Amino acid sequence: MTEEKKMQYVHLTLCKVAMLLFGLNLVRTLSIHHDQLGFLIGFIGYSLVSIHVRTLEKKWEIPKKYVWISLGIFALIFLPLAYWLAFPR
Repeated sequence: MTEEKKMQYVHLTLCKVAMLLFGLNLVRTLSIHHDQLGFLIGFIGYSLVSIHVRTLEKKWEIPKKYVWISLGIFALIFLPLAYWLAFPR
């Protein structure tokens, strides 16, 4: 694997981590502050970032296998944390 390809994977990983934190922030905003406008604005921003990441994956020709694996890992981390943040004890 070339150095450029490694950097592409590093950048995509950082984007996924940012999306994870951004998404968790949206869940917390809606569940604690009940700020629907803030959630809507954040959701639009989250959607735009998601579209950008998918475009980069296509542009950099990331294999579909890696895209699906990263999506699965993202969901396995995001869903339990979002539930935990949405329903604090």
